Amino acid sequence: MKAYLLMLVLAASLALCGCNGYLADQATKRGIQAYDNAKQAQSRGDFETANSYCRQAQQEFQTAVDYDPNGTDRHYNLARVCQDLKEHDQAIREYDQAIRYFPGNGKAHSGKIDCLVKEHAPQEQIDKAVTMAGNVVDPGRMGRIYLTQAMAYYYAGHTADMPKVLVKAAEAGPDDAYLQATVGRFYRAIGNTSLAIKHLEIAYELDSNQPGVAYDLGVLGQRLPFPPRPAASR
Repeated sequence: MKAYLLMLVLAASLALCGCNGYLADQATKRGIQAYDNAKQAQSRGDFETANSYCRQAQQEFQTAVDYDPNGTDRHYNLARVCQDLKEHDQAIREYDQAIRYFPGNGKAHSGKIDCLVKEHAPQEQIDKAVTMAGNVVDPGRMGRIYLTQAMAYYYAGHTADMPKVLVKAAEAGPDDAYLQATVGRFYRAIGNTSLAIKHLEIAYELDSNQPGVAYDLGVLGQRLPFPPRPAASR
């Protein structure tokens, strides 16, 4: 009899878990749609509508987490919309949960570190978070995390510490035009013109349509190389 009751309880528990998972998935789908709507409104410059959709997405993602808190994606979705709403404390907590379920989640590490920078967290706390990310995140995904660390140094006025981080960022993304351009702009901001030109030229060679790169090189007095010719059609 006891074994039979235990089986019934187990079956009911499994059914409830399945139901909660389904409800969480449905809330996640609604949240993603609302978040996409927010981005579209933002691109049109309609920030009031974008904020409204972000709030809707936040509610849906929170519902998904409440139904099924297990897994990295639900917490990551909630974290990034909280970050967009500038609710950085909650975003950091959710990014931590996302990292707990998947330590190698590079986007979650990057988002958390960005929030720490925007909250003017102590530099030691930011550096610790970057070190933690470096221990578990794929090296090829570390470039933008190092850029965020460089930004923290810049805001704190610790510009002497920036070059060592910029070197790591450039090495992590040698084929990333955005990353190389941003490294170049940071070097320009701290007065290292030669390295600024070097990385901006790399960015231009990787993608001649990268916004602002041609202008930045022109300001630094560089003549642009001709962009690659398109392959002849046959």
